[in-house]
Amino acid sequence: MVWFYALALIAGILALLAWMIAVAVAAWVDGWEFADPERRFGANGRFAVAGAIGFGMGGMSASFAGWHPVVAFLAALLGTGALVLVARTFAPAEA
Repeated sequence: MVWFYALALIAGILALLAWMIAVAVAAWVDGWEFADPERRFGANGRFAVAGAIGFGMGGMSASFAGWHPVVAFLAALLGTGALVLVARTFAPAEA
């Protein structure tokens, strides 16, 4: 199952990097406001990125700790919820 968590973590990190690049382009290039992911995807997009990272981190951490696979999956779900909560708490003011 570690490969599954690693895939989720890699996908989440790549999505986060793409999100940050799109925010920078939207802020710095005139006429590219449409590229802002917060505008395009909103809170659901932000939660998806945070959830993928939390799922991967929680699952990999529990797996490498030697926990039973079912408990590791529950830890992955807990990691998802924790990072979605962080993404909700620290959302942009205009969101």
